[in-house]
Amino acid sequence: MKYLKYHTASGLFLYFILFSFFISCSDNRTEELSSISQLDSFTFHPKFNKDLEDAALVTRSGTDITVLIPYSASFDGLIATFTYSGASVKIGDVEQISDVTKNDFNEPVVYSVIAEDGTKTDYTVTVIKNLPRIPRVYVNTAGGAPILDKENYVNSTVRVEDIDKYYTDGDPVITTAGIRGRGNSTWGMDKKPYRVKLDNKVSLLGMSNDKDWALLANHTDKTLLRNITAFEIAKIAEMSWTPASISVDFYLNGTYQGVYALTEHVKVSKERLDMELVKPTDNLGEALTGDYLLELDFHFDEPSRFRTDRGYPDKGLPIMFKDPDEPTSAQFEYVKDYFNTAERVLYSDNFKDPENGYRKYIDVESFIKYYIVQELAKNVDGNMRGSCYMAIRRNGKIEMPLVWDFDIAFGNADHITWEQGATSAGPDGWFIKTQSPWFDQLFKDPYFVAELKKRWNELKPGLDEIPGFIRDHALALQDAQKKNFSPKPGGAGWSITKPEWNTKIIRGSYAAEVNFFVDFVEKRLQWLDTNINGL
Repeated sequence: MKYLKYHTASGLFLYFILFSFFISCSDNRTEELSSISQLDSFTFHPKFNKDLEDAALVTRSGTDITVLIPYSASFDGLIATFTYSGASVKIGDVEQISDVTKNDFNEPVVYSVIAEDGTKTDYTVTVIKNLPRIPRVYVNTAGGAPILDKENYVNSTVRVEDIDKYYTDGDPVITTAGIRGRGNSTWGMDKKPYRVKLDNKVSLLGMSNDKDWALLANHTDKTLLRNITAFEIAKIAEMSWTPASISVDFYLNGTYQGVYALTEHVKVSKERLDMELVKPTDNLGEALTGDYLLELDFHFDEPSRFRTDRGYPDKGLPIMFKDPDEPTSAQFEYVKDYFNTAERVLYSDNFKDPENGYRKYIDVESFIKYYIVQELAKNVDGNMRGSCYMAIRRNGKIEMPLVWDFDIAFGNADHITWEQGATSAGPDGWFIKTQSPWFDQLFKDPYFVAELKKRWNELKPGLDEIPGFIRDHALALQDAQKKNFSPKPGGAGWSITKPEWNTKIIRGSYAAEVNFFVDFVEKRLQWLDTNINGL
């Protein structure tokens, strides 16, 4: 019995020793399992994602990860490149392998990093798209020939790229063309505007199918947005036709020129200003009455032109034929007589008469639309002075069909002060109403004023969206404007701080220029709303 007790006790003692050793080993093994579960790095690399040119930009805040990808890239099928500390990485139950696993990121995705001890840390990855980059226009002249004037086209190749597929499916347009200078005072500036005439009709960036295009430099407008904004106002006003215009990066013979506006050239065609122009044989009766497109401009430099009997500082309004540019003598005299008759009746004692007054000759609705655009912009050329287009349709009246040229509008010209205190600088005060031939008389008619009030109040909700339109387009230019205003060789070399002839005010930054523009429009809308309704 002593022996049995001894061995029993010995066995229990040995069992206790072995059990303690096992527990000790188990405790040691548990201590060796790491609880680290960390996503150390995360991005999308162009090597594994064909829509990317560079590694995606990533920002992190705790376990929230935001990844910025190009506008043209797809959310679906993205392959992440990542490193981690832990045992594995999963999305749900699916293990993730860096540089291999594809996922759909249309919605935020949760990556779970699992530690050796089974604990995990969840990281929420949200993918957002960058704003689309503006398209690029490349013009290469034959042999690198310079563009010397506004008369002679230089043979060229044109390539238009919608790199982020914002306006098109992304396929570049490559065509042959001629290019020359354009503009009046703008051609004398350092940043030159150009006229492009394609050899064949092509739709550029989803705009009309045509040969004739303009590259507007907007050199005096440091927001680069005044013309495009004015065109948006004209669309809201529902003018007969408004040129489409898109900001682009322009390269000439391989050298970056800056941000330009690729714009539909003013032209009579089915896809632009739709008119049935008179033919050379239309010299009698109803056929003689139209259609005609005319331009009122103080430069007075077209071959077929005349001045009305009154209305422009002691010389009469300067009217030039645009289409047809070479009217027959009968057509020339018809248009000249029609304008002089309309003007004479407008300034007559009986001008308010609804049947035999000015309304017999002037399309009031189109004049009101034109007035609203020009007065809101406080356009220094909008007072029947320059770049003013008029039309006469068959058996029709004098119409204002479109607007053009707003680079020194919206407070961007502080050097002009006219009679009755009218100034082009601030957002307050009448401008077109008191300083424009014809409109000075139109405002004396209660009918015109009543129709203006009505139309203004119909358009006001749409016009209130213009400040947001400016901000959105300025945001879309954030990268491009930096390059436009950056020194060469990387940038175009235009200065945001250099004063131009139109204003001596230096605001110092692109953001300050845009803020002034927005502030001007907001205050101008408020002033006009009060004062138009108070007429």
